[in-house]
Amino acid sequence: MLNFHYFESLSSTMDEARTHVLNNTDESTIIVAAHQTAGRGRRGRNWESLPGNLYFTYITYQDCPLLKAPQLSFVACIAVGEALRPFLSPEHALLYKWPNDLLLNGKKVAGILLETLSISEKKETAYLIGCGINLVSSPLATRYPATSFQNEGLYLPYEDALQKIARSLQHYIALWQEEDFSPIRMAWMNFVMGLGAPLSFDVEGNHFEGISQGIDEEGALILKTSQGILKLRAGEVLRSF
Repeated sequence: MLNFHYFESLSSTMDEARTHVLNNTDESTIIVAAHQTAGRGRRGRNWESLPGNLYFTYITYQDCPLLKAPQLSFVACIAVGEALRPFLSPEHALLYKWPNDLLLNGKKVAGILLETLSISEKKETAYLIGCGINLVSSPLATRYPATSFQNEGLYLPYEDALQKIARSLQHYIALWQEEDFSPIRMAWMNFVMGLGAPLSFDVEGNHFEGISQGIDEEGALILKTSQGILKLRAGEVLRSF
């Protein structure tokens, strides 16, 4: 059962989710905030929380090897993308940028952050899936060009979008548990950004360029470079050519 908690303002939905986990909250609890004063993205970056956009954290408990856990980022990406796809019209393209961003017409429209919290008395680990979706506006000064659904001529009902995404997360997490990563990988590859195209990639300040071959069976990005095949498990795609 989905369990929603709504807040007008929080430091971040991730921080509030941690408090709920420590208080033994249930599976599929969703923390939603209209505003965040200290929202965050990957690599500790600030996530600017503009009014009218959607910010939430979904809590799930999983007993899985740590090496498998990053696959939840792809699970979440697929879940969000498939929930939002019915709102699109034919001229709009919603693609996935490795490892956990969604692009609308080539610009970032949503991002996903995965954090973990171990509970000493529990076998399972709590996984916090944070998501920010630009429904009505997007920040101007961004590392990768950003947009919003409204900027692209699409008007998504806030509550309808939230409910559809939450149910989609339930569905795809269950699919991942039952059938492992294969169906998730296949769904992600169907809408991956830049497949077969050159990509510029950053790993801790080191830059690589290569032809994207998609992801392997564990979620690593495969790049074909002049030095051979690289499999990258961390870093950031800067742009496609």
